[in-house]
Amino acid sequence: MRRRWKTILITLLVLAAGGWWGVPWMMPLPEALLQPPPSSTLYLARDGTPLRHLLNEDGTRSAPPVSYAEIPPTLVHALLAAEDKRFFSHGGIDLIAVVRAGWGNARSGHIISGASTIHQQLIKNTTPQAGRRTLWVKIVEALRARRLAMSWSREEVLAAYVNRVSFGNLMTGIATAASGYFHKPLGDLTPAECALLAALPQSPARLNPFRHLVGVLPRQRRILNKMHELRWLDDEQLRVALDQKIVLQRFSGGFEAPHAVEMLRGAEHGGTIRTTLNATLQQQVETIVSQRLEALKGRHVAHAAVVVIENATGAVLALAGSRDFFAQDGGQLNGAWASHSPGSAMKPFTYLLAFERGATPASLVADLPIEFATTSGTYRPENFSLRSYGPMTYRYALGNSLNISAVRVLDSIGGAETLLPKLRDLGMNTLTEDAAHYGLGLTIGNASVRLIELANAYACLARLGQFKPWTLLQDDRAAGERRLLGENESWLIADILSDNQAREMAFGSWSVLRLPFKCAVKTGTSSTFRDNWTLGYTPEFTVGVWVGNFDNTPMQDVSGVTGAGPIFRDVMLHLHEKHPATWFATPKDITRARIDPRTGKRLTPQTPPARVSREEFFIGGKLPSVAQAGDYDGRGRAILPREYAGWIASGANWLGDLVTTAETEDRPVLRITNPIPGTVVILDPDIRNHGSQLLLQAAGSSQARWSCKTLELSTEGVHTFAILKPGRHEIEVRDEASGLSARTFVIVQEE
Repeated sequence: MRRRWKTILITLLVLAAGGWWGVPWMMPLPEALLQPPPSSTLYLARDGTPLRHLLNEDGTRSAPPVSYAEIPPTLVHALLAAEDKRFFSHGGIDLIAVVRAGWGNARSGHIISGASTIHQQLIKNTTPQAGRRTLWVKIVEALRARRLAMSWSREEVLAAYVNRVSFGNLMTGIATAASGYFHKPLGDLTPAECALLAALPQSPARLNPFRHLVGVLPRQRRILNKMHELRWLDDEQLRVALDQKIVLQRFSGGFEAPHAVEMLRGAEHGGTIRTTLNATLQQQVETIVSQRLEALKGRHVAHAAVVVIENATGAVLALAGSRDFFAQDGGQLNGAWASHSPGSAMKPFTYLLAFERGATPASLVADLPIEFATTSGTYRPENFSLRSYGPMTYRYALGNSLNISAVRVLDSIGGAETLLPKLRDLGMNTLTEDAAHYGLGLTIGNASVRLIELANAYACLARLGQFKPWTLLQDDRAAGERRLLGENESWLIADILSDNQAREMAFGSWSVLRLPFKCAVKTGTSSTFRDNWTLGYTPEFTVGVWVGNFDNTPMQDVSGVTGAGPIFRDVMLHLHEKHPATWFATPKDITRARIDPRTGKRLTPQTPPARVSREEFFIGGKLPSVAQAGDYDGRGRAILPREYAGWIASGANWLGDLVTTAETEDRPVLRITNPIPGTVVILDPDIRNHGSQLLLQAAGSSQARWSCKTLELSTEGVHTFAILKPGRHEIEVRDEASGLSARTFVIVQEE
């Protein structure tokens, strides 16, 4: 009999051992458990501040999974006290708890407690549920829990559990719960907060702290007392935890930097997306926009957009697309991405290209009325002030943002055919028409561009010609970095745009553009007051601002100085509160020389004393010609070409008695007699050579040398001819003996 019982006992032990160690290996782990837990897309600022946490396809929100090492010990203890105190000692099934629960349930006649371990709960949560939970289903789950305990470490199991369990209110995972209920990272949770979170998985719907916090607190207190009983909290820690008032801070995913996040949505699916945005700066920029627009509400101004770029990296530090994303008057439209007319903000690139082709800041442009023949009719540019300014150096023409001068300069370097490809290279992707469509008006903003793309073009100027693509993604290493603009020429543009004296005529001495540190800045206003801009940079940052209305209605006399300018100033001052502004070192190829701004010519100790002078910067080897005695009359007035005569006699003459066109008997005069300025020539196919040969004639020259950048010239004996082709062409003659020069222009059309 004893032998028989021994056999039975051995058999039972073998069966038990097989059931405990063998059978579980026959049970596969759930497929969902073997896959990474789902993670809804989370957008972060560059410092880790949450911007927006999207929902998963099932409507829940889950943060990126955390490892066991990232879970604070206090939170681990709270979870174990709530769900599985012998987690680190049992084998996936807590036999002691099973016996205790079975005895208690039997005594009461109904189920009063369970004995499921974290292993079993994890298996249950990752196994698709079909129908009722029968005894067989529970046995299979238990065997799989045993298999899990033999396959994974305890740390791996606990991490998998906390990343997959629901904490209610559409929150999956402990990191999501910490953020959603307390707006805190895991490491900042107090013991009382840890216990509250640990209380929720038992019944997330019933234990909803947002709906009935008082109903959750009894379970939270039991967990704290259990932690004390298990010596995971000492007496003082327990007292503090029990006394702590729970303060919930609902975080439903956040909605910071909405326009920037919307620009990124769709590019990534799931996981954490760390943006380049500076959360504090973003909030400050949005506040500035709101405050400044409030001050403009009487001038029919509803919207503004701001972009801040870190020049060293191309990273977008802040992007505000409108005053209020939820405003019903178009708040969800993104002013940083929508295209608008940039006005004069386009001009610096025209002058830079002119510098690359040999012009200097001292080069002279005639800011006088002019008409250009185009395929659609006559184009006559006008200055913002509706007046002309006569002889202007390129520095003062750009500084004072003169339209006529900018159009003349663009015309002198080949027109839109020269400027358009460079603007496209700089990333202005809305310029899709051909050059003829835009014409010379391209330099004064007749083509719509995006704020973020124009700001990045200015950032290229700030890098002294080095182009980097802009980016909103922290880890983006987009290709495309290259040199697009000359270093010396870009430095000259920065110097002009930071020269308060150079813009004084148009903007005054103390405009909002005058900052307490050196800063390159340019404004732009569309001709109908529908858009105004201010863009500028220091070596560290580039800021672009657009102000206008999304319904394209005009503002009431709001220019770049009164609209976008104050926003630009506030943002730039804020940027440099903690980052003192620097300035660009002078390139080694840049030199100084004193000039007469009335003529653009260089002054030396040997030249006649000039009544007006200033120092100017030049690229080595590109110094202007030296002033001669013949450039002045006996009273020291600068003698200008005859084309200035009407302007000198008009009320627009701001130079007064400093200039003249007087001709004296002892001073030779060089004058082009054919063609006279503005001559229109129509090419006729019925005459010889289509009438394409134009005789060039000048009076007052014994050694005339003709030149034209856009036409071929031919010489037959003592005569010089221009070989005509359609377009507008400027022709110059220079007398080698006297050094005098004269210019004219001709417009050629086809019949």
